[in-house]
Amino acid sequence: MRYRIQLVGDLMNAALRAKYVAAFGDACYVSEAGTFDCWYEKWEKACEDAALIGEVSGNAAYDKGYKCQPDGVGNYWLQIGPDVANRTWIFFDKAPRQTPLVEVDGVLVEVSGPYRDLPEPPTVGPGHEFNNCDSGMLGADGKPLLQHHYILQVNRNAHGGEIHSDLAGFKWTCTVYNANCEEVEAECEEPLVLYDRRIKPAPFDPGLFAEVNHVVPRKDQRKCDWGTNSNKNAAVISKKLNEWLSNKNPPAEEVQRVNAAKAYTP
Repeated sequence: MRYRIQLVGDLMNAALRAKYVAAFGDACYVSEAGTFDCWYEKWEKACEDAALIGEVSGNAAYDKGYKCQPDGVGNYWLQIGPDVANRTWIFFDKAPRQTPLVEVDGVLVEVSGPYRDLPEPPTVGPGHEFNNCDSGMLGADGKPLLQHHYILQVNRNAHGGEIHSDLAGFKWTCTVYNANCEEVEAECEEPLVLYDRRIKPAPFDPGLFAEVNHVVPRKDQRKCDWGTNSNKNAAVISKKLNEWLSNKNPPAEEVQRVNAAKAYTP
């Protein structure tokens, strides 16, 4: 349950959606039903942003100085002009799931990464983890393989026994230690070769362990179930890049790269 502010304008216009997202952040998203709204956990923050809708939308700015009023059944209204009847609403309602489609250059795109041709596991659903689900496949010992072990095995088989990152060369802002052992901001780059967690000895940098990443994260910005454990939504990347991407809306570059990657064969 969240507070939804009453937006104005053509909400399917990508440029207008971008304005709302720029102003109100991750509260705003397109749902899997195709609607676009901004949802808030606290009514106070919803009211604060609702007062800005006029100017953000490009329409006349709302009058300042008015405060939200409860309607007695869980919703709020905000006077936005000299007439008390001129008001906007903040509704308390059940927020829908964010669409798993990712906006790239104004177009909603399905994630279909390099493991798209692998047979799907028996159970696929929002919020499911790769390392808890059965892949439906058997290992060399005849025992069932967990999904992340199967994906890493397919990756390793394709690269002569090495595990390769599906986002090798991807760059992001990170924190490192300089020569004086001080934390400084730097640019990190995803390496090509990663390491299995079971190797002995472990690599010097534990951030180089291979992990199976949900391209559309398991949880959205509201901590609700979002991305699924479909093999199409999987990418093998380093632990440190996985941590940086965790619970972020996936960057357009990530989606473009995994969708363009050659599909692994089962």
